[in-house]
Amino acid sequence: MNKFFIENLHDESNSVTVSEFKEFGAELFSKHIETNPDLGICSILDTETTGLDHKKDQIIEIAIRKWVYHKRDHCLIKPLGDYSQLNEPVGIEISEEITEITGITNSDVKGQKIDWSIVSKIFAESDFVLAHNAGFDRPMVEEVPEVREVSSNKIWTCSFKQVDWSSKGFMSSKQELLALFHGFHYSGHRALVDVDALGNILLKGDYLKEILANAKTKQVQVNCVGAPFDSKDILKSNKFSWNGEKKFWSKVIPERELDEMKNFLNTSVYAAGKMKAQFNVIEIRDRFKMT
Repeated sequence: MNKFFIENLHDESNSVTVSEFKEFGAELFSKHIETNPDLGICSILDTETTGLDHKKDQIIEIAIRKWVYHKRDHCLIKPLGDYSQLNEPVGIEISEEITEITGITNSDVKGQKIDWSIVSKIFAESDFVLAHNAGFDRPMVEEVPEVREVSSNKIWTCSFKQVDWSSKGFMSSKQELLALFHGFHYSGHRALVDVDALGNILLKGDYLKEILANAKTKQVQVNCVGAPFDSKDILKSNKFSWNGEKKFWSKVIPERELDEMKNFLNTSVYAAGKMKAQFNVIEIRDRFKMT
């Protein structure tokens, strides 16, 4: 286990200095790179919203940063342009709680509107879109008709789900804490600051390599339909998530773990011969869509 924070950031007196991150330096933007087939374009995205329900809530800010990345080495190389824009929600007020979290007020977004044609263009130019919690950001984005089609055909990746942070010695996968573990802090939760802070984390390790390797791994969504009520604790402890709309516990696993999962469900969740779980293969372009 790599104790990154302790092993890489402390000095001889065992003190740790945490610096403030505001933006990337000019030298990174001006970095010279030779165009070649091994280079591609990806995007890092973040949204701020009026709440957590993608059916009821709306985006109040979006930020996207394009990056040059290396297709074989799977690493970020150079930041490119960005698009960041506030957005006035229709028929919804920004609550005091959301303002406290994001710093965005109703007066800030008055008359503001996201140009979804710009977002669509960035998506179209990108090999994949990366978010720290793609399972939240993707459904929110795809509720917007103007960008739904291009987004739904795009590969989405997730630095929250597709990196095994705990095996690397990190106590939390929350982005703010990951930043601290990597020696910097930043003023969140404004969208572009969050986007560039995530990019700064990814520059400090082989995390993009792990993300893209996991993106290519065949996955299966396990839906525990009809699971007994008294199995909820064991399902929760095995990292299943509750789908409140469809009333079942679910989890996404690599296809290679499918036989092991079926055995677990047969022996620990369902009564003998009564397993009703559904196993659905997830195509690479369908990752992190709302089920």
